[in-house]
Amino acid sequence: MKKLLNETIIYGIGAIMPRIIVVLLNYLFIKNISNNDFAIFTNLYALISFVNIVLSFGFETAYFRFSSDKNNEQKVFNTSFWFLTGLSTAFLLVVLLFNQPIADVFGYEKTPEFIKWFAWIAFFDNLLVIPLAWLRFNNKPIKYTAVRVVQAVFQSVFAIALFLYIPHEFSLQLGLKEKVSYPFYSNLAASFLGILLVSPIILKVRFQFSKELFLQMIKYSWPIMIAGLAFMVNENFDKFIQKFIINDGDAGAYGGCYKMAVLMTLFVTAYRMGIEPFFFKQMQNENAKLTYAKVTEYFSFFASIVALGIIANVSWLKHLLIPNSSYWIALNIIPIIVIANLFFGIYYNLSTWYKVTDRTRVGTYISWAGAIITIALNLLFLRTYGFMISAWVTLAAYFIMMVLSYFLGQKYYPIPYRMKKIVFFVVLLSVLSFIIVDLFDYNFWIGNLLFALYTIILLYSEKKTLLSRIKK
Repeated sequence: MKKLLNETIIYGIGAIMPRIIVVLLNYLFIKNISNNDFAIFTNLYALISFVNIVLSFGFETAYFRFSSDKNNEQKVFNTSFWFLTGLSTAFLLVVLLFNQPIADVFGYEKTPEFIKWFAWIAFFDNLLVIPLAWLRFNNKPIKYTAVRVVQAVFQSVFAIALFLYIPHEFSLQLGLKEKVSYPFYSNLAASFLGILLVSPIILKVRFQFSKELFLQMIKYSWPIMIAGLAFMVNENFDKFIQKFIINDGDAGAYGGCYKMAVLMTLFVTAYRMGIEPFFFKQMQNENAKLTYAKVTEYFSFFASIVALGIIANVSWLKHLLIPNSSYWIALNIIPIIVIANLFFGIYYNLSTWYKVTDRTRVGTYISWAGAIITIALNLLFLRTYGFMISAWVTLAAYFIMMVLSYFLGQKYYPIPYRMKKIVFFVVLLSVLSFIIVDLFDYNFWIGNLLFALYTIILLYSEKKTLLSRIKK
C-alpha cells in the first residue's frame, strides 16, 4: 500500500502538473478569448476526446492485462504499438484527404486548418499511448512524469509566447488567423515533442505482430473502448452539443467554469494513473478483495475532503482561474460537476470487479447506461433549461453508473466495502455543499469553517486506521 501511495503521488505529479498548468493558462485564454470563441475551444477539445478514445481502442488497459504474463510482455508491447500506429495513420490520412468536407460537417468551413491540426494532435497522442503505458507498467513513474511535465511546460511557454510576445504578423505566417487558434497550435507542438521524448522506448519496439495475441487483446479491449466512448459522452457530450443548441456565450461560459471544476478531475486522474496497474498486479493475491475494499474507502474519504475544499473556496478561486466576470453566469455548475467527478472516482474503484474477472462487456453496459441518460436528457431539456441541466445530467449519469457497478459487483465478485460509512460521508458532503452554495452564496469563512468541521469528523472517525498506518 505504501508503494502504491508513493507511485500515485509521482504519477499524480505527471497527471496533475500538466493539467494544472493548462488550468492556470485558462486565465490567459479567458482574458484574451471571448465567450463566443471559447465555445469553439470547448467544442473542438470535446470532439478530439471522442477521437482519442476510438483510436486508442482500449489497448492501454489491454496492455496492462496481457503483460501480467511476463513471458508475453515484449510480444504484447510490439503487437499493441503496431496496431495503434496503423489505426492512427489510417485516421490521419482520411482527415487530410477529406479535410474540407469534414470541416464543413462540423461547422468549421472557414477554418478547416483547425480540423487538420486536431487530426495531427490525435495522431501523435495515440502513438504515445503504449510507450507511456510501458513506463507505468515497468514502475518508472519519474520518467513518465518527466515526459508529461516537459510537454506541459513547453506547451505553456509556446502558448504564452503566441499571446504576449510573438508578433501577430509572424503568427499569421504560421496560419494562425485568430487568437483561439493559439492553444491548438501550441498543443500540436507539444504532442510532437512527446514523440521525441519517448523515442528511446519506441526504439525498443520490434517488427513483431502476433495475430493470435491481437485477437485475444481486441476481444478484451473493444468493450473497454466502447465503455471509454460512453465515458467521453458523459464527460464531453454537453460541451460538444451546446454550441449547436444554446447561444455561444452561454456555451463558452459553461466551458470556462467547467475548467475550474476540473480541479477535482485532476485528483481523480492522478489516482487512476497509479491504481490501474496496481489492480491487475493484485488480482492473484489471496487478500486482493480486502485490498480493493481498503483502497476504495481511502479514495472515497480523501476525495470527499478534496471536493468540499474546492467548493468551499470558489469565492476566490474564480478570480484566479476565471478572471473574466462574464463567465461567472455558469459558476453554479462547479459544485455539481465536482461531486459528479467524485461519483466517477468511486465508480472507477467499484469497476475493478469486471476488469479483473474479464467481464469488460458489463462495464460497457454500465457506461452506456450513463451515456444514454446524458444524450437523451441534454437533447430533451438543454434548449429549455439552459446549461445548468447539463451539469445535473452529468451528476445523475455518474451516480447511476456508480450504483449499478456496486450492485453488479457484489453479485459477481463481492468485495467487503464499508459502504454505509462511504454513503454517510458522501451525503454529508452534499448537505454541506448545499449550505455553502444556496444558503451562504460561497461565503469564504462559512465555507471553510464547514470544510474544517467535515475534515475533523472524517479524520476522527478513521483515527484507528490512520494511526495504524502511521505506525507502519
